[in-house]
Amino acid sequence: MLKKASLYLLSLMLCAFSSFAGGKQTWAKPGKLLLEENFDSSELPELFTVGVGDWSIVDGALRGRQLAADKHSAFRKIYLDHKDVIYEYDMKLVGDGFHQLLINWGLAHIAKCVVRYDSAAVFKIREKGKREQMARLKHDQGLDPLKGEWDEKTFAMNETEISIEEGKWHHVVIELLDNTLSLTVDGKTVRGQHVGLSEKKNNFGFQAGGFESYTYIDNVRVYEAVPKTR
Repeated sequence: MLKKASLYLLSLMLCAFSSFAGGKQTWAKPGKLLLEENFDSSELPELFTVGVGDWSIVDGALRGRQLAADKHSAFRKIYLDHKDVIYEYDMKLVGDGFHQLLINWGLAHIAKCVVRYDSAAVFKIREKGKREQMARLKHDQGLDPLKGEWDEKTFAMNETEISIEEGKWHHVVIELLDNTLSLTVDGKTVRGQHVGLSEKKNNFGFQAGGFESYTYIDNVRVYEAVPKTR
């Protein structure tokens, strides 16, 4: 019990770390360009064809909407081996919906960033379900940053208020470096830390939530993340 309590307190201390600051990249800098997509074609690019929901290219941007029949938020999964990374793109919401970016290993979610009209948040996904899924699919990397302490549920590491306009493009930068994840929307940043973020990832996904709404994505850039030197 004492061991579990100590680990839980340590986890809370790690996750309490946050920063709210302006700027495009606030604590990492872009290294090698891993992916670039401007959706110039009328067809979905090959890397954006896996997923569910109603997705198409509209006015030179990727547009997604959730469908009730899928019983899942709309998503496009992009396969890309990476670990420390910067995702950068433009995003627009139309209707009463929300946008998420999920960071994954196989089918197992590691973390997610959620953008709503009035809030931005970074989440750590529950560990136990991920571990069971990795074992079942033989996708286990042989790493265990939590040392078997998997009872922690999905929770927001940090959240901040924002105010974005419907139908207007907003700039999103997501930085993942070692055990720290930050989400910046139009220069306002929310950041959280968790030891479970440090694992390798092999795909990520854009998500659109809401049946009567659309999420638009454009000007996607994915870079290796390089620590800034002081």
